[in-house]
Amino acid sequence: MATLRKLFLGPQGLRAGWGLLIYLVLFNLMGGLLFLVLQRVLNIPDNPPWTPGLILGGEAVQLVFALVATAILGRIEKRSLAAYGVALRTAFGRLFWEGALWGILSISAVIGMMALAGGYTVSGLAIHGAAALGSTILWALAFLFIGLYEEIYFRGYPLAALTRGLGFWPAALLLSFLFGALHYFQKPMETWMDFASVTLIGLFFCVAIRLTGDVWFAIGWHFTYNFGSMFLFGGPNTGNQGQPIPGHLLDSAFHGPTWLTGGPMGPEASIFIFAVIAALFVGIDRRFGGRRFGRRSAAGWSQIAQP
Repeated sequence: MATLRKLFLGPQGLRAGWGLLIYLVLFNLMGGLLFLVLQRVLNIPDNPPWTPGLILGGEAVQLVFALVATAILGRIEKRSLAAYGVALRTAFGRLFWEGALWGILSISAVIGMMALAGGYTVSGLAIHGAAALGSTILWALAFLFIGLYEEIYFRGYPLAALTRGLGFWPAALLLSFLFGALHYFQKPMETWMDFASVTLIGLFFCVAIRLTGDVWFAIGWHFTYNFGSMFLFGGPNTGNQGQPIPGHLLDSAFHGPTWLTGGPMGPEASIFIFAVIAALFVGIDRRFGGRRFGRRSAAGWSQIAQP
């Protein structure tokens, strides 16, 4: 009995590996059951074209599953959501909006450099009036929920648990590599450029969570970067069959080789994204480097996210 207890429990309770396994089983069990039901009832095709309703609905459901799995692990480990970086009391607060500002500036910098190199032009607006307002609201909600789901699922419980078990940098590097690999292998027309940029952006998110103490800065950045890339500037995405999303704002065009524009992968695979990512790592350290492991919050990451 003592040996079995030692196998599953460590000095800080449930061992990180078992916790992560339970988390993934719970999430995928809920998602798998729902997928089977939807396939039978709605006959949804594989990789359908994106619409704001489809994205919003899918991401909202997966967000609920991620929160439920995190809450269950919290009950097992006797910890709050804030201990995994999902601090509900700071939701959509200052850090979220600061991250949102960084995100829109980041994609604007990529597009700006691309335009100066002759790879991007704008002819005007692609939509007008009430259609533009409605599309802005719907796509903003859709991209907000992408940010919420992906940050909480990938870098909520998993990052805190693996940091406790392995240390921050091994955990962050492993999760970021897997984040990039999932994008690379699950989406068509991907190249190493997109794999590398997504992996590095995932690592930036991990560092942001480590320095700020929760996921909200990362969620804000994720939200406005995607919103700017695909809705405002009309960039394509391989998840949408390499096409721009319907109802995007600017009547824009991309010119030149894939290394310049990102091709069907969009601006996140442009050579200019790497300069922006480098600036982000320098900027996040200068902005929050004095507050490691969420010291601003006694109820946050600093309590458990250490080996």
